[in-house]
Amino acid sequence: MAVTGRLLLVLDSLLDDDLTVETAASQELGWELRRWSGDLQELGTADAVVHVRTAIDRDLISRLARCRVVGRFGTGVDTVDLAAAETARLAVVNVRDYCTAELANHTLGLGLALVQRLGPQHDNVEWQRHGWQEYIAQNARPGAMNALVIGLGAVGRHLAESIVTLGWRTMVTSRRADVPLDPQMTAVSLAQGLARADIVFVQCELGPTTRGFFNEELIRCVRPGTILVNTARVALLDENAVAAAIQDRTLGGLGLDARLAPEGPLAAVLGHPRVLVTPHIGWYSERSLHQLRRRTVTSTITTYPNTSDHDTEQDPPHALN
Repeated sequence: MAVTGRLLLVLDSLLDDDLTVETAASQELGWELRRWSGDLQELGTADAVVHVRTAIDRDLISRLARCRVVGRFGTGVDTVDLAAAETARLAVVNVRDYCTAELANHTLGLGLALVQRLGPQHDNVEWQRHGWQEYIAQNARPGAMNALVIGLGAVGRHLAESIVTLGWRTMVTSRRADVPLDPQMTAVSLAQGLARADIVFVQCELGPTTRGFFNEELIRCVRPGTILVNTARVALLDENAVAAAIQDRTLGGLGLDARLAPEGPLAAVLGHPRVLVTPHIGWYSERSLHQLRRRTVTSTITTYPNTSDHDTEQDPPHALN
């Protein structure tokens, strides 16, 4: 591949001490890759940037004099001021579907652990002293479950298909009306699903209309003891309402895959016997990590407009996919 003389600047990365995958991918396409030193003037030398945590706000965007593309290691683009990026004619690139199976399996695992009440039983000396009869006297455990999946993106659909194989009744609700369903899935409204579900999986995207949507009003619709699992964005939940529902047993369990704010409402239920929280690891496998690193670089570089004139009248594509 011919050298293009273009620079891809890594503002921050998934593995801070290792850019071998990213460097190899950029070299294959003839680009130079360099880690950002933190010098604000260096931002003006980049033809494209990639990041994972850095806030791509209006001020930073104003310093990207040559840049045409902003890439994100991940699916969400909440780190980017999209309005400012559009004004500056920057394409914004994210990576989807790199961890579909991993995240769906992790989500289902959290749900099964809560249904089976594995947390309270783990290394519980008291239960070891007694037999199963005393356990079942104090712990009702259903057989077949009614499950509701909210959101039918790639992960939500994979999750719903897995739930079907368990023999559970599988209900789905989505804003997308064009998604073909397995005959063993039942499309329901959100209110219908919440009224029937024993376990609810929140798997929709975070946006202006979904931020905090799982709130006190929706919780009043659920059956007492319903289990809630969310491995999408925590911001989909009204944290105060969910924490209160765990404490008063309206919700029978809560599964999350997120790093919670230390002073946030949900941090107060960490360690609760009916709460399982993993630290944002559901997406991870060696395969998915490698794919995310490589695809972020290649998608960002290949989105770069085929023009030598930064001031061309042709706008770069808005590459959210």
